[in-house]
This record gives sequence, C-alpha cells and structure tokens, in this order.
Amino acid sequence: MAAPEEDQHKDTATMAPSSQPEPQPQPQPTTPLPPVPAPILTLANCLIRAYHPSDAEKMAMAANSLDIAKNMRNTYPYPYTLENAHYWINFANSASPVLNFGIYSPDQDNFLGGIGLRAGADIECRTYEVGYWIAPAAWGRGLATEALKGFCRWAFETFGGVLRLEASVFATNEASSRVLGKAGFMHEGTRRRAVWKSGEVLDIKIFGLLREECLGEAK
Repeated sequence: MAAPEEDQHKDTATMAPSSQPEPQPQPQPTTPLPPVPAPILTLANCLIRAYHPSDAEKMAMAANSLDIAKNMRNTYPYPYTLENAHYWINFANSASPVLNFGIYSPDQDNFLGGIGLRAGADIECRTYEVGYWIAPAAWGRGLATEALKGFCRWAFETFGGVLRLEASVFATNEASSRVLGKAGFMHEGTRRRAVWKSGEVLDIKIFGLLREECLGEAK
C-alpha cells in the first residue's frame, strides 16, 4: 500500500541530496477564450448577442435581484451566483440553434439583461415563447420595450416557420404587461389562480404576437 501523499513527499525530501533545488511550480496550460460573438441586433440604446464566458461576472451582478426573481419561474435562481451565470452561459450556447441571448449597452461595457425563446412542441411547434429580464439599474429607460420589439422581428425573420410568439406574465407584474403592449403583443386572456409563487397564488396573463402583426405580412 502506498503511503499517504504527505508522507511520500516527506520521504522524498529526506532522501534527496541537499544540493538539489526545490521544484518550481509549472505554469498551467490555459484554453484561450473564444472571440466575443457578433451582435444579432444593434439597436439605438442596446445590442443583443450570444453570451460569452467573460460575461459571467457582470451577468451575475445584474441578475442577482429579488425584484427580478419574484417575477420569474422558480428555475431562476436567487441569490444568483457566478456559478449560476457560468451554467446558464454554457447551457444557452450549447443549444442549436442558440435561442437565448444577452442584452448589452452599445459599447458592451454594461450587461443589461437577457432575452430568449423557447420552441413549442407537438401541435404548438409553430409557436415560440419569448422571455426577458432587465437589470434593475437599467429600468425606466425603455430598454425592455426596445429590445423586445427588435428581438421579436429578428425571431420571425430568422425562423420562417414561426407563426406566433407568446409571453406569460404574472398579473401582479404590471410593468412587464405594459412592455408587451408597447411591443405590439395582445393580451389574449388570463389563467386564473394558475401560479404558486413564494407562498402566493397568482393569476397569469397570456400575451400573443402574430407574424403578420410584427412584420406586416399578409395572412
């Protein structure tokens, strides 16, 4: 049986000639980061692009807010850690096609939020769900509306088979309901008492946007 690692090191040191230099730590090989992705959208006050590993620290700081988490599904973690950010970036970028993106200031110095799609399945395969969040530090500047309008147009233009985008919002989240209305979504109905969130029963509003409403195409 081999001696514990600590004991092995002691034995070696004892038997080594006194003139032998101490071993020096060797530099660890590093994997270079991929280039920062090009934006899929460049808007007046923000741009949207795929996440990059270097975004993780700023993303974790922006996302770590109870004011965001209280309006999200429980899969959105709070507190939002650096580990959570790395996980989400890897998850989002491993999809094919990539459907989830970050929202950044035009100079890309500030991480402003996230936006993405979830493809429908089975009979709803031509409906995609859209979701988004904005860092509280960037609230009140119209960024959510600007990003959502541009992103929805991009989604319809990129995925030709998609006929409808849908969003679900807690009835208590009036700000997000206003954003959806400004972006052209129609409130189509309310699922009463459908949500159990943080010990509360909530209604959830359903909003929809059709391809022709966004792009001006004929039905």
